[in-house]
Amino acid sequence: MNRKRTKTTNSLKFNVYLPDECWELVFKHLLINDDDYNSLSLVSKQFLSITNRLRSSLTIKSYNQTTQQVLHLIGRFPKLTSLNFYGHHDLDSILPKLYTFPFRLTSLKLSVIRTIPASGLVAFSITSTLNSLTCSHTKFLHSAHMGIIGECFPELQRLDLSNCKNIYVRSLPRLLKECCNITHLNLTASSIIPLSTMMDFQVPTLEVLNLSRTTVNDQTLYIITKTCSEIVQPSLDYCDYVTYKGVKLVLRNCKQLREINLKGVKDNTIKSNVASMVLLRPSLENITF
Repeated sequence: MNRKRTKTTNSLKFNVYLPDECWELVFKHLLINDDDYNSLSLVSKQFLSITNRLRSSLTIKSYNQTTQQVLHLIGRFPKLTSLNFYGHHDLDSILPKLYTFPFRLTSLKLSVIRTIPASGLVAFSITSTLNSLTCSHTKFLHSAHMGIIGECFPELQRLDLSNCKNIYVRSLPRLLKECCNITHLNLTASSIIPLSTMMDFQVPTLEVLNLSRTTVNDQTLYIITKTCSEIVQPSLDYCDYVTYKGVKLVLRNCKQLREINLKGVKDNTIKSNVASMVLLRPSLENITF
């Protein structure tokens, strides 16, 4: 007699629930960044809620959202410390309302905008704890706007004016006199580097200076590094008017120098004098070509 064998499968189902606090600890110990939170938020509504609370930075691109839609989006993230508005045009309406949220921003980035949202920044600055401001790729940065930045955010430590054109040449020194605690200054591809401007360039706390793709020359470097002798990392990538003479001036004046970026600099004699550069400034740890 043939008996049919039947397979019996015993399946054990586990339904494990962890409270939000446990998941928060797990995510924090994974040392993931804000981009990773995007993926985690798709797993479940619980993860979406948790990652919203953990995110520290948010980038908002201009996709024809209304002011209320943008504010609603921002309100999902109660622990933001950094906001990046990319190509947005209604910042004068959005910035004054940021004080209504529980977070306190330390970094604000305004990228690819036509001009500075002056009234929005003034209103935002009343309750601001900002120490880092980016206004990169701004088409028109007037002298009055530079003055507003300096008056509204005198405690700034990081300032990014990269790729800003049509800047009034006398406005940068005025801004820097107001923001006397600047440690990082990015002027990549900006239009504010004539020698006459740099005569009043005094930032004694400056440590990182990016002058890449500007018309800075040896004489300008001398003036800057004489008054900003605490610079530890200058970037001079693709500065066509910088020669080995200018580099030596930087090495002599910046006594704490640790790194110098010289990628794309045309003077080929710089590469053949690396040993001399290190001897001239023993603190120098890295040279990038």
